[in-house]
Amino acid sequence: MSEEFLRVARQEVSEDIAGIGNLLQSCKTDSDVTKNASEIEKHVHKIKGLAPMMGQEQIGNIATLLDKILKTMLSGNTVPQIHQTMVQSHKFMNDTMNGTPDGYDSLVSQIQATHKDLI
Repeated sequence: MSEEFLRVARQEVSEDIAGIGNLLQSCKTDSDVTKNASEIEKHVHKIKGLAPMMGQEQIGNIATLLDKILKTMLSGNTVPQIHQTMVQSHKFMNDTMNGTPDGYDSLVSQIQATHKDLI
């Protein structure tokens, strides 16, 4: 990948992670996340595709899990503990983009255990 592509991709992924963060600021419950699921999913879907192309496979993997869960929500299903999952996932993605990745394996395990019927 060219340096220009990587620069633009990094900027776009960072903007989408920030967009998720902005949406999560107004979310205090699972119900709040459900109300914002469509907008959150747009950001997550973009991250799912773009992050691995710029070498951020872990962010892409988390986004892939979230995308599946959010699409389930958008089809009308209630997803318990989605607020906690989104907050933890957002923190991981943001920290990773800022050079301090930590807790990938435990986050994946937590998402898989909490939402095993959806992914």
